[in-house]
Amino acid sequence: MPTEDICQNFNELRSDLVLLYELKLGLSTCEYELQALRHQYEALAPGKTLEIPPSLLSNNDPTIQPEEIPSRPKTLSEVIDIVGSAATPMLDETTPVYNLSNHTIMRLFELKEQQRLSTAKSFMKKIEDFKEVSRRSDEEECLRKKKELEERLVPKRESQVDVERTIQRLQDEARQRFQQKEDQINQKLKEIKSIQEKELQENLKKKALELRVAEAKRRKGMSSSKLESLLQLLNESVTACQERDSFLQTVQTKLDRVTALKAQFQVVVNNVNHEDPLNSAIRSENIVKQVEDLVEVIRDDIAKNNAIVQEKNASSKRQQPQPPLPSSTVMPVTSSAVKQEHRNDQHGRLDKKTCDGNGGQEDFDFVRREDLVMYSQLQTELRQYEANTAAFSGDLSLKTLRFELQKAVLHPVNEISDQSGQHLQDKLDRLRSLLQGNSVHVGSKMVRATEHPGGLEYCTNLLARRLVAQGEDQVNVNPKAAFPIAAIITELWLEFPVFGRLVLAHFYRQCPYLVPYYLPQQEGQSNEDYYKSLGYRYSGGKVEQQPTYLKRMSGVVRLYAAVLISLPRRNQPHPHGLEHAWRYLAALLNLSPRNDITAAILVEFLTVAGSAMSKEYGKQFQKMLHLICTEYFTMIRNVTPKGSGGGPVTRLEEFLHESIKKGGISPPAGQLSPRFW
Repeated sequence: MPTEDICQNFNELRSDLVLLYELKLGLSTCEYELQALRHQYEALAPGKTLEIPPSLLSNNDPTIQPEEIPSRPKTLSEVIDIVGSAATPMLDETTPVYNLSNHTIMRLFELKEQQRLSTAKSFMKKIEDFKEVSRRSDEEECLRKKKELEERLVPKRESQVDVERTIQRLQDEARQRFQQKEDQINQKLKEIKSIQEKELQENLKKKALELRVAEAKRRKGMSSSKLESLLQLLNESVTACQERDSFLQTVQTKLDRVTALKAQFQVVVNNVNHEDPLNSAIRSENIVKQVEDLVEVIRDDIAKNNAIVQEKNASSKRQQPQPPLPSSTVMPVTSSAVKQEHRNDQHGRLDKKTCDGNGGQEDFDFVRREDLVMYSQLQTELRQYEANTAAFSGDLSLKTLRFELQKAVLHPVNEISDQSGQHLQDKLDRLRSLLQGNSVHVGSKMVRATEHPGGLEYCTNLLARRLVAQGEDQVNVNPKAAFPIAAIITELWLEFPVFGRLVLAHFYRQCPYLVPYYLPQQEGQSNEDYYKSLGYRYSGGKVEQQPTYLKRMSGVVRLYAAVLISLPRRNQPHPHGLEHAWRYLAALLNLSPRNDITAAILVEFLTVAGSAMSKEYGKQFQKMLHLICTEYFTMIRNVTPKGSGGGPVTRLEEFLHESIKKGGISPPAGQLSPRFW
């Protein structure tokens, strides 16, 4: 009957047997992997094989001697030994456990333990042996490959080396010759291209020179024609001069100057500058411009002299009584019409109820004598100022500078508005800095009017002309725009008196009715020249319509009146204030009115300056206003043709009725307050 210890030992033995079987299974797996590696090697190296050492196979166990393994398994009857005597033979794995004695089982256990450890060591040794064999095989294969390669590499003979060197040298020489040919071709192409470019530049220069020569000839021809016409006009004016002998002595210097300029013109025209043909053309144009200015001055002097002589003759004729003519005279267009209005003096002027300040001397019916003198002086100064800037204006090399200076003037002028006091102050500061000769910003650049001689004079005249032109461009459309522009003019006039006189000269040139001066048509003067002198514009050879002309003139008059009533800052005296408004209105009322234009400028002037004049002159202005409402308005009606619509006359009538109804003239809309800026 088995005891508990026997059963425990049996179980332990059974576990050892299971471990043994697992080790055998692992050994067979290693053998399978070795066979797989051998097959892979044979596939990679065809015709070769890898021998596996017998020591790595599982059927060879070095720990078990051949004599220890029985030749056959014992039968159950041969191994049954319940007592477990010492004579128990060597047991086989097939021997049942219950037939073994305790000592036998222990011996079997020790034997199996040794076998397990030996199997593990044998397995590891097999793996190491396999690695060593693989390494040796790889080294042998490498040595074999190396040997084969060395056998293939036969040393070159000396002749072969020479041939290769010769081939290399020939290739290098061929490459060098090819590169040299390419360089020569490129050099030739560059030379041909350079020659073509030079020829093209020379052709362009030649064509440009031909164009400049042709342009110079054309401009010289135009200058010659213009000079001849100016000299012919001057001769006609001198011929038409009355009391010529005594008068020509006063202008002999100017006539000599014209003769000298004519001689200089001939020298410049005959001189041919092959390098710069336009230079002589520009010089000839400048000479013609100077001659034109002198001719205009001489003609003005002759016109003044003729007017004085005619006045003397008219005064002698007026001493004899003459029958009155109809009072519905219209604006004169010829000198004979002017003489006729002189004879109708008693119907063409007021009965000296206004103060004209002429010291008792008789005036022309189209302008007062002292106003004519002032007008002539200002226009002479303006022409002389423009002549001084002609060199700067006509120099082509200064075109960029002139363009920048124009932007420095036009940008602030176009931005003048009553947006705010700070905005208006900024425009004043920019224009003041420009006239002072300081550097000003024009976009991202800095420009200064004094960079070149004549630049400051050019800017001053341009600014004066553009500000006056705002009357036609801006005030004509927006009447309220007159007051900020007038404020800028007044402030600059205070600081720059020359600028102020230029502004006044441009006002008189733009609108001679501000003198007041009703320009008569001179003998030999074309209708186009005459209407242009009155301020009319021509487009396509046609004069502009009368309503458009009246509206533009009204804008200029409104701007001029806004200057008269503009209040300078810091309580400074006005350079051209209300005293000039009184003088102008009195002079206007002492001249015979003309159709449309007199009513148009009178209603515009009174609308702007009437309220300030009423506050300044009180009852005296009320008397003048009463005179306008009665006698002068009747004279305006008399010179207005029947059925002509009479738009300006109607507006003047409505304005006078409104003023009488309110008991005075209201301040103009848009006038700046004293604290505006």
